[in-house]
Amino acid sequence: MTTTMRLTGYADKFSVHPGEKIKFYVNCNGPREYSAQIVHMINGDTNPRGPGVIEPIVQADVNKTYPGRKQIIHGGSYGYVPDHKQLFSESFTIQGWIWPTTPKTDKRYWKHGAQGLITRWAAGKGYGLFLDEDGKLQLRIDEQIISTELKLRDHAWHFIAASYDAATGKAVLYHEPQIVYALDPEIDPVEAKLNPPSDPHVPLFFGAYADGENGAPRKTAQTEHGFWTVGHYNGKIDSPRLCKGALSRLEIEMMKGGAQPALSERRHSGPTGPLSDVIVGAWDFSDGIDTLEARDQGPWRLHGRFVNCPTRAMTGYNWTGHNFDWKHAAGEYGAVHCHDDDLDDARWEVDFEWTVPEDTKSRFYAAKLTTAEGDEDYIPFWVVPKLGEAQSKIAVMVPTISYMAYANEHLASNAGAAEIFVYRTPIMQHQNMYLQEHREYAGSIYDTHTDGSGICLSSRLRPILSIRPKYDHFLAQAPWQYPADLHLVYWLEHMGYEYDVFTDEDVTYEGLARLAPYNVVITGSHPEHNSGPQLDALHNYTQQGGRLMYMGADGWYWVHSYHPAYDERGRGIVTEMRRCESGIRPWRANPGEYYHQGTGELGGMWRYRGRYLHTVAGTGMSSEGFDVSTYYSRTPESMDPRVSWAFDGIEYDEKLGNFGLVGGGAAGLELDIVDTMLGSPPHVLTVASSAGRHTESYLLVMEDYGFSQQGIDGTQHPRVRSDIAYHETPNGGACFAFSSIAFCGSLPWNNCDNNISKLVKNVLDRFSVDGPLPPPPADAVKPRGRADWESPSVQLAT
Repeated sequence: MTTTMRLTGYADKFSVHPGEKIKFYVNCNGPREYSAQIVHMINGDTNPRGPGVIEPIVQADVNKTYPGRKQIIHGGSYGYVPDHKQLFSESFTIQGWIWPTTPKTDKRYWKHGAQGLITRWAAGKGYGLFLDEDGKLQLRIDEQIISTELKLRDHAWHFIAASYDAATGKAVLYHEPQIVYALDPEIDPVEAKLNPPSDPHVPLFFGAYADGENGAPRKTAQTEHGFWTVGHYNGKIDSPRLCKGALSRLEIEMMKGGAQPALSERRHSGPTGPLSDVIVGAWDFSDGIDTLEARDQGPWRLHGRFVNCPTRAMTGYNWTGHNFDWKHAAGEYGAVHCHDDDLDDARWEVDFEWTVPEDTKSRFYAAKLTTAEGDEDYIPFWVVPKLGEAQSKIAVMVPTISYMAYANEHLASNAGAAEIFVYRTPIMQHQNMYLQEHREYAGSIYDTHTDGSGICLSSRLRPILSIRPKYDHFLAQAPWQYPADLHLVYWLEHMGYEYDVFTDEDVTYEGLARLAPYNVVITGSHPEHNSGPQLDALHNYTQQGGRLMYMGADGWYWVHSYHPAYDERGRGIVTEMRRCESGIRPWRANPGEYYHQGTGELGGMWRYRGRYLHTVAGTGMSSEGFDVSTYYSRTPESMDPRVSWAFDGIEYDEKLGNFGLVGGGAAGLELDIVDTMLGSPPHVLTVASSAGRHTESYLLVMEDYGFSQQGIDGTQHPRVRSDIAYHETPNGGACFAFSSIAFCGSLPWNNCDNNISKLVKNVLDRFSVDGPLPPPPADAVKPRGRADWESPSVQLAT
C-alpha cells in the first residue's frame, strides 16, 4: 500500500509570545500552490458522538495562497571536518575503531550500498575507508578499491587502518577484530599497488561520504558544510586518526592513543618525537560529549562538527565496565553511534512568517495548509503570554515533551505483536503509512533505528505527523496526546472559562516564574515525559499554595532533558531519554549507556531517581490496557468534608464516566493509583475508583513485580485500577488527580452535560478562586497508610 502526503510542514518553535514572529516551513510536493490559514484549535476529534472538529479561522495577514515547492529531508548522522590543506597528502595513513550494527547492506533499501567510515572521497577522487555492501572493509583511492576477504561481525569492535605510500604505490589495509574466537580465521593485511589519490576538495567525514554528480562533488546550501552526504553508516566510531605518510603497523599501534602525552588523563598517551610530526588529526570523541563538536587533539586543531545529532556517551572500544557514568570515565566513552535515520533538523527553507499580534489570546493554534486538490496538513503551535503578563487565573500546561517522545512513532507498523498488545486489529492512519515509507521524517523515542538500536533523541524541527488534529492513535483507536488534549480545550471553551496556555518546555526554561501567576494549573491527558526543572517548578508551585489538576495518567514517568548544544539556535529543539533497567520499554539501553549525553544525568524512570510519580499529584502509574474503558464508583472518602464539595450535584451511587469518546468510559488506557508506599501523601483521599472493572487486557506495570507471574491482569489484580484522589498542600494549595488517560474523553460527552464534566467544574471553580483554599475541618484530616484503602472495610458504590 502506498500512501501519499503531498503537503507537510513544521514551525521553528512550539511556543510563541504575542508580538513575536513564528516561521513556517512547508513541503508541497506536486500541487503548484497551497493555502495557509491560522486557526484556533478547539477540538480535533472526528468521532461523530462528539462535537466534531472545531477550528475557527483567525484573521491574519498570512492567510493567503503560496507557491508550492518540494522540500527534501536528508537524514543520517555523521561528523565532518571542514576542508583544509592538511587533510590531503598523497601518502597517508588512516585508522580508527568501529562497532558496525548493519555491516551488510541491501541496495533495495540502502541506495548507495557502501557505508562511509573515515572518508575524504567524492565522485571517484580522494581516499577513505568504507564498508562495502557485503560488510567487508574497503579502501578507496580515487576509483581504485581494495577489500578484505572477511566480513565484519556486527555489534563487535574492530580496529581498522590503511596506509598508502605514494612513492612506491603500496597500499596496505588492516582489519583486526578486538575479540578473536576459537574458530575465527586468521586475517592477514591486504596489500596492493595503487596510483596516488587526487584531491577531492571536500571535508573529511566520519560515518558518511560526499555525494558525487557528473564527476564532481554535489554541492548544496542545505548543509552547513556545503555538500550532500550519502552512505550513512550505522554503528559506533571511536578514535579516528589521520597521518601524512605511510606508517608501519608498529607506528600505527603507537598512534592508537592520540596525539600527545597530555591526553593521558583522558585516553592512552600518543607518540612523541619524530613520529608525532606526521599527525594530521587525532579526534577524541570523549571530549565534548555534551556538544556537537568533534574535537581534534592533534597539532592542527582541525575541529569538526556532528550533523543530525548522533548518539554520544556511548561505551568505547576500551570500556572496562567499572564506571557507568561517562562523566567519571570519559576516556572510556570515546564512541559516537551514527544512524542512517538520525535527524535533528529538516533544514527546509522558510515559506511564510507570522508576527503574532499583541492582543492575541493565549490558546492552541495551528497553521492549516490545504490545496485545491484536497491535500491537508496542520502545523500546531501555542501562543504563550510573556512572563509577567498572564491573561487569566487558569493555565493549561501542554505536555510537548511527551508529544516529542511520541513524535512520528512507528509502533503500529513495526511492532510484530501489535494485535496482541491492543487486543484487536490496529487500524492505522494515513500518517502511519506515510511515515513507514518515509523514514527520513525520523521516528519517536518509542521506536528503534534501522539498525535495531533504540531512538533516544527527538527533534521538533521536522514535520511531526502525530501532533495533528483528526489523528487517532492505534493504541487507543481514538485521539492520543495532542488531539486528546483538545477534548479538555473544547470543554474549557464550551464552559466559558478564560485560560492561558504554556508548554512544559516553557516551565523547564522559566521555572516557577512561569507557574506562579496562576491560581490553578491543569495538565494534559498524558504528561508522561518530564524534565527535572519542570518537576522542581511543579513541586515549588504546589508547596507555595498553587493548585494542580492532573487530568490524565502515566504522568511524571520518564526522565527527559533538552540537549544544551541546541540552545543557541532556540530552546527545546532536541529532547533526550534513555530507557534503562525498568519501566515499559519497547527497547532498552545497553549497559554503560544510561546517562544522557546532553546533561550527563541518569536516564530511565524518575522512580529510580528517587522521585516517585505519586509525589507530584498524589497518584502514579499502575497498569495499562487498550481494549475498552470503564467507569468509576465513589468511595466513602468522597463524603469527607475536606472534599465532598467536589461532588455537589452528583449522587453517591452514580456511575462516574460510564461514557466517553476514548474507549467508551472515563477510566481507561493507562491508569494511576494511590500508594502511600510510593509517595502518595498520608492524608490523601481516594474519592473514586474503577477497581474490579477492567478486562484481562489491562496488565500491571512491570516495575511493580519482580518476576513473571500469572494473575496480573484487570480481572484478578487489585492494583489494576484507577483512583481519583485529592490532597491538600501547604499554604492553601491542593492537588486533584483524575488518574486516567481516557478521562478527558468523557468531558465533551452529551454537550458537556454529564457527571464527569460536573466533577471537573466543581474542582476547577474551587481551585481557581483567589487566596488560599478554605482549611478543612479540624477533625477531618486523618493520615493513613496504604493498607487502609485496600482493606475490606472500604466499600465502593456499586
